[in-house]
Amino acid sequence: MVIILNRTTDLSKRAEVLNKISDSYKTSDPDAMQKFAHEALQSAKNANNVKEEILALQNLGTSNIIRGNYDQALSYFDQTEQEISNLNHTDQNMQEMLAKTFGSKGIIYSEQNNYSQALHNDFKAMKLYESSQNEVQLSKIYNNIGVIYHSIDDDEKALHYFLKSYAVQKKIKAASLGVSCSNIGSIYLDKNLPQKAKIFFDEGLSEFQKNPNPREQGELYNNIAQYFIIKKQFEPAKEYLFKAEQAFKSTEDRFGLSNTYLFLGKIYYSENKLDESLEFANKSLTISKELDLPETTVKSEELLSQIFDKKGNKEQALVHLKNYSAESKKLLKIENAKERIKTELDFESEKQQIEQKEKTNREKIKWYFGLLLLIIMLAGMYFFFRNKEREKTILLQKQLTEFQHKALHLQMNPHFVFNCLAAISSFIMQNDKEEAIKYLAKFSKLMRLTLDFSKESLITIDKEIESLKNYLELEQLRFNQKFDFTITKDPLIEDDTALPSLLLQPYIENSVIHGVVPKEGKGFIQIKFSQTGESLICEITDNGIGIETSKKLKENLVNVHKSMAMEISQKRLETLEEFEKKKVNLTVTEIKGENNTPEGTKVVLELPLEYIKD
Repeated sequence: MVIILNRTTDLSKRAEVLNKISDSYKTSDPDAMQKFAHEALQSAKNANNVKEEILALQNLGTSNIIRGNYDQALSYFDQTEQEISNLNHTDQNMQEMLAKTFGSKGIIYSEQNNYSQALHNDFKAMKLYESSQNEVQLSKIYNNIGVIYHSIDDDEKALHYFLKSYAVQKKIKAASLGVSCSNIGSIYLDKNLPQKAKIFFDEGLSEFQKNPNPREQGELYNNIAQYFIIKKQFEPAKEYLFKAEQAFKSTEDRFGLSNTYLFLGKIYYSENKLDESLEFANKSLTISKELDLPETTVKSEELLSQIFDKKGNKEQALVHLKNYSAESKKLLKIENAKERIKTELDFESEKQQIEQKEKTNREKIKWYFGLLLLIIMLAGMYFFFRNKEREKTILLQKQLTEFQHKALHLQMNPHFVFNCLAAISSFIMQNDKEEAIKYLAKFSKLMRLTLDFSKESLITIDKEIESLKNYLELEQLRFNQKFDFTITKDPLIEDDTALPSLLLQPYIENSVIHGVVPKEGKGFIQIKFSQTGESLICEITDNGIGIETSKKLKENLVNVHKSMAMEISQKRLETLEEFEKKKVNLTVTEIKGENNTPEGTKVVLELPLEYIKD
């Protein structure tokens, strides 16, 4: 490369070669990088080659980052951004250079603890790299964003971006894979998962053997040392810290050195080697003050205070304790800023911000018009079907009311009323006033309940049981105790469980009139209420003559009341099913005995589970 440079007389070509030479020194010799970048900048200016001038400014900024001269580095990158903005160029190469500038500024702000500005620049860079699908640079910027989140103690987001970087680097077999391994391992150490951390640290060591990078290797050595410190294995920890010292010195990375010296100072303090601890603590403090690193400064001052206290030098211990207190206040402001940033930054808004694409006014108007048209169409369809559904609901409600009133009229069976009154009259004639009063009260109560129920669409299950009990006791009187009955309710059924009013009586009446009354001997009717899942189960079982025999007896009879009652009940069930949008099941089966002889009828009605609302 140097031979080519000596043979090159064209200023633009010379600037290009000088920039390449400068870039080649970024992982090994920042002084040489800076020297060739200055020469490249001068040649580019003389040749009026803006592109090479921008590259030279970037190289100068990068070399100053490595040397820890952050203000100077930021000045060069600001110049770079301004030069690209003045060009107003959408060329892909220029966009890549702009992305690199944003990424570099992100690194500077991150190391200065200005995390908000760091993220602002890194997300700008990420947007440009994602747009160009530059996976190499994208993996780096993911890593940088992860470093920032790690710095503000947001380990979850940090790990998210480190793993994104790791995945891309694995895919493209990037030379910087070791950096991601080091960072991921560091997060797992913070999460108190040292074994997981060690896996990534070992992979990082392997990667750096393939692709050496002294500065990043130094960071990995520091991280591995932390692993051994947690394990209280101080000798291997010191070995890795001395390796880190050599790596950082070779690249003049004083930021990394400040941490290395601090870790060494702490280890020697733990081993009660106070002179060695003092030496490294002072080195760490000197660098951290020069680079304005508040966190390292606080920790160094604290360690020095402890060292002098242990050595019996109370005066110096107090001096460093006061310094520690003063620096802690500065650090507290930074920590508060970290918390504020963590609160304000929302991952989704960041994602939307970096993914949002600029659109022309014409495209926006077209999109909004299409959306508005779609909304109008959907609204029209919604109101059309809503009105249809409302009309259907009103019709169903009307039908339910009509069937309910018809059920009331049918429940007032004239024959039943006449026979009840005749029985009560007979008690009076026989001077059995107590029985007369008893059954008159039952009859009166049944009539009152029936009229009350006719006003309600739903009644509680306990009221239904009360009504059915009154009705069956009157039928017992009417048919001279021809049958007995029981009504049971599962204890699991809530008291406010409801069912449609006047719904069950026609089926029970059918059991009485066409089941147990025609039977020879004593009849029996059993009514059971139970609950299964979302359904209320009503079972009506009798030991009457059965369905087929009943049909034969009714062939020559006309019972308009009974046929209408069953028909209306069936229509009520169908309307109820459609109105509630839930299945209503009715099954009527004949109970068979030995030799297939009929021994009664069982009616099972399955209704949707409903409750009376206060």
